[in-house]
Amino acid sequence: MSPAPVSNSSLDAIPPPSHSQPTASASGITEDEAALYDRQLRLWGVEAQNRMRASHILLCGSFRGISTEVAKNIVLAGVGRVGLLDCGKVEWKDLGSGYWEREEDVGQFRVEVVAPRLQLLNPRVQITTHTEEKELLSDENFLNGFDLIVLTDRDAKTISKMNELCRKLGKKFFAAASVGIHGWIFADLLQHDFVIDEQKSSARGEAPKVVPLKLSRSYCPFEQAVQKHDFAAKGQKKLRKKTMKKREVLWAVLSTLSLELEQSGEGSRITVETLRQKADQYLPSIGVPSTDLTDPIISRFLSLTGHEFAPSCAVVGGILGQDVLNTVGGKEEPVRNFMVFDGDLGEGGVWALGC
Repeated sequence: MSPAPVSNSSLDAIPPPSHSQPTASASGITEDEAALYDRQLRLWGVEAQNRMRASHILLCGSFRGISTEVAKNIVLAGVGRVGLLDCGKVEWKDLGSGYWEREEDVGQFRVEVVAPRLQLLNPRVQITTHTEEKELLSDENFLNGFDLIVLTDRDAKTISKMNELCRKLGKKFFAAASVGIHGWIFADLLQHDFVIDEQKSSARGEAPKVVPLKLSRSYCPFEQAVQKHDFAAKGQKKLRKKTMKKREVLWAVLSTLSLELEQSGEGSRITVETLRQKADQYLPSIGVPSTDLTDPIISRFLSLTGHEFAPSCAVVGGILGQDVLNTVGGKEEPVRNFMVFDGDLGEGGVWALGC
């Protein structure tokens, strides 16, 4: 689907990129902030920076490797408020991918350990911590205080419920998870308007002009993306055999998520046998031969589940953090709507599932 032009959008206020020194302006950026955020002001402009400064973002779920990277990036960028929600406590295994935690923190709430150290990166950002799980899926008043929700390292059923609630409240939503050396990101940004900088050719001998182009993309819910996409449908790109290896982790992730959606909830055990049975039924339903997901890949994938690999968390968390900033700032196009990072290949692919 081609992006639709945006009309009657606040993005009309975004000016063309400027290469001059950012200074204080009527938009509210102070001289100190202009100096602090100099590089990003040059990159995405004052209006985008102001949107970030006014935004309220909730990082919830399990505050582990991916959340660590996202939190660092958005706090450094100068978002207005960041909420950290996780009822989990620091475990010894968290020390491998969570660089905010230390040995003496084991047994304490993750977010309460992280918050004061994260705050040191940017005192201008308001950081709050929450350790009550009930706020995650039942407290609409609490969630209404945020513009965008990021849920990490939770099962598919929880992701689906959270996504439904975010849609009800009109909140944009990201989910992400680490699977050992692999990882993935899902985005449901409802109807998202954004601006990209397009180069327009000028008169002969002159440098191309950079012109802001306003676009819009529609997104779909998590369950629709996982269960309803058809890779064999007319108009879909043909899945070539020579690139099959680049999709093996995608098929493993989607089959696992589909199985989790049918199970009773978080903590249900998935075995090689149950995932094999699910893949044999699920993959053909989305237009993929079940033979494209082999038993060795299933076995290796499940052996990595529940584990984290710090470099992969940095990659996935870095992409997610940048997309969060793109979303609240209205600059550049975020992932639409599913990204899988394959740690074996060192590559990530993006698919528009169900859209």
